[in-house]
Amino acid sequence: MQIHKAALCGLGGILFAQFSLGQATVNEKLETAHIYVDASTGKDSNSGTSSKPLKTIGAAADIAQTNNQSGIGTLVTINPGTYREYIELKKDKKDTNLPITFQAATPGTVIISGAKTYTGWAKYSLNDSISTTGWTHQWGICPQQTSCPYQQDIVMRREMVAVNGVVLTQVMSIDAMRQGTFYVDEHGDQLYVWPKNGTDMNASTVDVADKPTLFLIQNKTNVVLRGLTFQYANTCHASGAVEVQGSSTNILFDNDTFQWNNGQGLSIQNPTTYFTVQNSTAVHNGDSGFQESQTNHGLWQSDVASYNNWRGAQGAFYACNTSGLHAWEVHHDTVNDLTTSFNQTYGVHWDTDNANVTVNNINATSNLMTGVFVEKNEGPMTFDSSYFCHQNSTLAVGGFVLRNSEDISLTNSVILDNNNAQIAMIGLKGGIEVTNWETGATKNLITQNFTNKSNTIQGNNSDQLLVKDSYLDGNDWNTFQSTLKSSANTWWNAYNSTTPYWIPTPKAGTKEDFSGWKDATDKDGSSSFAKPSGSPASACNLTPSGNDYWITIDNALLIVKPGKSVTYNVALTPLNFTATADLSLDGVTGIKGLTATLTPNSITKQGTATLKVTTTSSTPKGTYSITVLAHQGSRTRTVTTQLTVN
Repeated sequence: MQIHKAALCGLGGILFAQFSLGQATVNEKLETAHIYVDASTGKDSNSGTSSKPLKTIGAAADIAQTNNQSGIGTLVTINPGTYREYIELKKDKKDTNLPITFQAATPGTVIISGAKTYTGWAKYSLNDSISTTGWTHQWGICPQQTSCPYQQDIVMRREMVAVNGVVLTQVMSIDAMRQGTFYVDEHGDQLYVWPKNGTDMNASTVDVADKPTLFLIQNKTNVVLRGLTFQYANTCHASGAVEVQGSSTNILFDNDTFQWNNGQGLSIQNPTTYFTVQNSTAVHNGDSGFQESQTNHGLWQSDVASYNNWRGAQGAFYACNTSGLHAWEVHHDTVNDLTTSFNQTYGVHWDTDNANVTVNNINATSNLMTGVFVEKNEGPMTFDSSYFCHQNSTLAVGGFVLRNSEDISLTNSVILDNNNAQIAMIGLKGGIEVTNWETGATKNLITQNFTNKSNTIQGNNSDQLLVKDSYLDGNDWNTFQSTLKSSANTWWNAYNSTTPYWIPTPKAGTKEDFSGWKDATDKDGSSSFAKPSGSPASACNLTPSGNDYWITIDNALLIVKPGKSVTYNVALTPLNFTATADLSLDGVTGIKGLTATLTPNSITKQGTATLKVTTTSSTPKGTYSITVLAHQGSRTRTVTTQLTVN
């Protein structure tokens, strides 16, 4: 490996000057050493030149860090292939500020995988559609997130299996197996897989995730990851496949993909500063796509965070600490051109102590919950030229939702076709006290100083309110109303022109027309209640990729007395799905005196079913998990709920 030294005297002060922008600024021209990696032809005993590449990225990372400590910047070029390894960059007292870049020779052709390939498959004796092989892990259940509602066992599992690139659905018993599922028997040390009909397991690539983290950057400076794909990390819920930790600064992710990981795709935290994530994609992750917490001066530019929280959705865990992008205790953040769609959770959740946040051109469309949820933030936060559309599942709270947040500005945007309400205020009366993580100062937050200007706000059916305020009253309402700035808006609901505003005046639950809203707020004098011209929501007409569906349930837990019944509502949401899914249950048989019915027992295209669970006086007290399975062809989707008998 040829190493060329540059004149580096005084370089640290130049590289690590205070940046004027909230983003990474890495001078990659200072990388004078070049290392090549090739999974097929390389050897870690090689020199690392283009003709004699290394085999692993980890070996290249070790050399790059040694170079860094010697005052040499390094570019690592990775040739196409799958790299089944874990890479870490950790602080050393000898570290300098010289940059290190890891980049794919061709973007999108380098996969860093947390999976091993499994072989030695045999037919299961009781069902020859199922194949089985040995299992040696005893991972058990991941720790609970104690700040959130109870997480079902299925949410806290780590196992993932993909057959020929198709990720299967995990079930918790062999009786629950259908085509497109797998089951791990930890006690019997066996893995059971039911692949697509006609699959020869011994001629297939079977990936089984077994690494919890793929790339760790801890207390490092001037690092670039470019054109890399990270998949099949079996991190627990609330942990990331790729993690940036500690006092890391000047970190750049460029054109990277984080997909099909058990937990979060990318996690940046504690307290990383001056970072950029650009042209990157986080899709099909079991928790949030992107997560940032206790960060400062970040930039998200032209990113996608979609189809996330599949693992959480298996246990009806849709909301707490999970989103397409979940931002917690983030200061000085900029988000430009983010698409966050088809997540089985919120599109974006700005969750507690977020301040000085600027958002431009976010497209939050067709998410299971709220498009954007702004909760317990002191602000200021500005949203401009953005779209919040088609959050129209039965679980949706609204398009744009405020909870005890101050100094929020929403301008030049479209909020359209969201169930419950287009703009909703929820929260606690009297305020919520929040502590600034940097200064330690506390503030009691009441929703106020909300700016709502030059927006198109449209409901598409009689149940879709334009504004719903379910908590402000008394002094809270007076504070909100007196500080509200609302003007130049176009409000519209062709199916509900008489009561589209739900406000707490003159009494809680009052529904008003546009004139009543203007009288109650003394605002929107320059606004109109009229059909918008043109097609303001054309940018919201996103089409799901592939052919799939969600199965969701309205309650993660219900309580019943012996001899009584409870009812859950089950919904199927199609994603380019036009066939019929057959419904079945697991977890009921074997519980004395417990019976359950699904009505109907199949759903075509889109619809709902009722799950009625009945106990008898002989049903033992306890908490039971009941799983609804929706099966069609080679695909099975599940959701598990709990029933407590007491």
